[in-house]
Amino acid sequence: MARLQGGFVETLRNHLLATLAAAPWSRIVSLRHARITNLIGTEMQRAGASAQFLIQGSVALVMLIVQAALAFSLAPAFAAVAIFALTVGGLAVIGASGRTRDLGGDVVRQNQAMMGSAATFLGGLKTAAAQNAQQSFVAEFAAIQSALKDRQLVYARRSSRSRSVFALASSVAGAAVVFGGVAYGMSAPVLIALILIFVRMAGPAQQVQMMTQNFFFSLPSFEAVRQMEAELTVQDGPAPLASPPPPGPVELCDVSYLHPGGGGVKHASLAISPGEFIGIGGPSGAGKTTLIDLLIGLLTPQSGEMRIGGTLVDAAMLRGWRDGIAYVPQDGFLFHDTVRRNLLWHDDRVDDARIAAAIRLAGAEDLIAKLPDGLDTVIGERGAMLSGGERQRIGLARALIRLPRLLILDEAANAIDAEGEAALLDRLRSLDPRPTILMISHRAESIARCDRTIIVDRGTVTAA
Repeated sequence: MARLQGGFVETLRNHLLATLAAAPWSRIVSLRHARITNLIGTEMQRAGASAQFLIQGSVALVMLIVQAALAFSLAPAFAAVAIFALTVGGLAVIGASGRTRDLGGDVVRQNQAMMGSAATFLGGLKTAAAQNAQQSFVAEFAAIQSALKDRQLVYARRSSRSRSVFALASSVAGAAVVFGGVAYGMSAPVLIALILIFVRMAGPAQQVQMMTQNFFFSLPSFEAVRQMEAELTVQDGPAPLASPPPPGPVELCDVSYLHPGGGGVKHASLAISPGEFIGIGGPSGAGKTTLIDLLIGLLTPQSGEMRIGGTLVDAAMLRGWRDGIAYVPQDGFLFHDTVRRNLLWHDDRVDDARIAAAIRLAGAEDLIAKLPDGLDTVIGERGAMLSGGERQRIGLARALIRLPRLLILDEAANAIDAEGEAALLDRLRSLDPRPTILMISHRAESIARCDRTIIVDRGTVTAA
């Protein structure tokens, strides 16, 4: 049973992660991280428990049916009375399943709230400590814990009450059969056999009752996983194989993408030649990130088309296109591991010479030299042991290790001092061969180092 339950949870968890990985960015971006982590962790175990309860309850039900059939063969009338009583009890349990299921749904929501509160606490702990505001997080977490405990206690009380009522009803039914058998002159051997069968039926009957309640209490966890998969799934069938795009310029032809909550780009047309270094400027919220997301294929144009090398981009080419992209965001993605593992998270087969070249281009040699264990130094959760500029240099080095066809710098050096950023951009400009580089920046002196500039303002894309 443990192996079966473990296999079910493993399959369910892997399928959810695969669905999440294949989902369009437009659907992923609106998801709350606490919901995902809660489903992957806590709710997966509860979903596995629901499968276990279903199997155990089904086995107990089969045993109960077999024993009831045996009792019916010995004394049909008396067995029918006992079976009727058990059926009434079973219907009462099923009738209460809606309330039990609602309690299970409340637990799912409280678990998600607790996960979100913990994530917020960890993410804002430094700010809270600096302002002596930790107690607000603690109070919020305690309130969620209290609500979760209340839901679990309600379920425990209902389960206990249901077991007591079910046991009492079974005892009354058994006693009625015994007294009825004696009153109607049933032979002693048949009566004793019937009593033994009813005693044996009590265990499976109680188990069916318990497993039914537990199943409906855990079922919302499984439903929450399936609901997430339904929200993320776009189409059935395997994803197309990656098809490398042909060489040539990247073109957007009258492309529009407007977000439901406002913002985006409209009627954008531009061509980017291989090896160009292009700066992208404009006010915050003007549509710069949307433009980048369209160019790297995270968003699909609502109108217009994208071409690479003169060829219209389809799903297969899009996968091949992203194989050649390196994206460096403002808040770099680093995890609790060594510098080396952070640099090579996408491909651990890269040789040391390539690593050293990327570190040199990113201007991170001095950083690596001063770390106690060099590349094998653990840098903490989200790179907490490093400064903002150091984290950005590590993120840039990781991108350069990919030897990308297209390098995206989305405010990727804003934590580096102006002099250091200028030296970094000069090194990137001197690369030969040079990837196509798109850089979003609010620093005028940084934009000035680009070959040309694109301005995005209120969704309109124009050349500077």
